[in-house]
Amino acid sequence: MSEYGGGILLLLVALAFCSGCVGDDSIFSGGHSQSFGLEIPDERSTGVTLDEALADLGVSQNEEMISFHNQSFLAVRGIQMDGGGRASSWALFARPENETRTVVLIYTERGWSEYDWEQGIDYVPFDPAVILSPDELFRLHEEKLSGYFSSNETEADLFLGNGTYVTTIYGPDLFETFRFEAITGEWMR
Repeated sequence: MSEYGGGILLLLVALAFCSGCVGDDSIFSGGHSQSFGLEIPDERSTGVTLDEALADLGVSQNEEMISFHNQSFLAVRGIQMDGGGRASSWALFARPENETRTVVLIYTERGWSEYDWEQGIDYVPFDPAVILSPDELFRLHEEKLSGYFSSNETEADLFLGNGTYVTTIYGPDLFETFRFEAITGEWMR
């Protein structure tokens, strides 16, 4: 090995490691630029529902893997969803009880991760028990949405904030956005 070969190899290994730690994608679209983690997995998993992810959040909080136990939820994002409302990852924007900070909780097949969110969020808090879950929303509108998911390459991203679900369905030659009222599931297109 040359005089610099070991150093170059070490640099390449460090770069490969770091590329998995910091992504360029923002959790919000439209001007927010804070980034964290590898947002979109390389391979599509079978996914989980938001209710399944929230049940695991309770376990993670009880095992003190998350720095707080009670919170207000401000917004939710589901990434790479299938036609049944299962996502490969979830991002929950929350405000810990009796605190002013905002955190982002990211759920993937590896479990929950917690990040401080430096941007202010002015969304109205919501109770997940009161709104329709994304899988319930997809079932409610299954007749209208099923045609969009006829291809295996079709996916959806979903964002919930201020009482409205915004769902973007995309695939080969397809890009559609729909809005739904979060409590009733009413189509707002």
